[in-house]
Amino acid sequence: MKEKVSFGPDKRAWKPSPLVGQIVLVTTLNADGQSNIAPKSWISMMAFEPSLLALGCNRSHWTAQNILRSREFVVNIPGEELAEIVWSTPMRPHPRPVPSVGLTPIPAQKVKPPLVEECKAHLECVLNHQLTFGDEIMFLGEVVAGSVDKAALESRDPYTYLKMVVFLEDRTFGVIEKGQQIREKTTPPSIKTRPG
Repeated sequence: MKEKVSFGPDKRAWKPSPLVGQIVLVTTLNADGQSNIAPKSWISMMAFEPSLLALGCNRSHWTAQNILRSREFVVNIPGEELAEIVWSTPMRPHPRPVPSVGLTPIPAQKVKPPLVEECKAHLECVLNHQLTFGDEIMFLGEVVAGSVDKAALESRDPYTYLKMVVFLEDRTFGVIEKGQQIREKTTPPSIKTRPG
């Protein structure tokens, strides 16, 4: 039997981390209408209909304040080549418009915050609901539009093109380098017999 080592519930102390969070660049609008950009990794899809994603953030952050005020945000998906910019972005002072980190804002389809041109995919969201846990807030954003680089669709493996990054632990990230499909088309018996 393999030996197991216990660890506590504080994710900041997990080394290695058994849970990963996709790294995204969230764009919002500041009160003066100027763009704001921030990296986030507390994000996950929550529902199909409506298409909802959850985004976690500290309530004091500009991102949270902007979403609460404007009720809109964009989740931009960076590739591996933007990792250094992602890590350096929090060091730059606010109001932190998109160009201040060396990236290019372009118009979104349905919301006011911009897309980041250098990112490879984008999810435009409107605030559906929020939950507060102490200093943290979780936004449920309804995805109202999405886009992806045409080159991803033309690639033999779009995930090789996207090279999405995930947060592992402090100063450590991973890269999704390819997509793999399950070859066997039958469902394992344990799943077939399990209700609901």
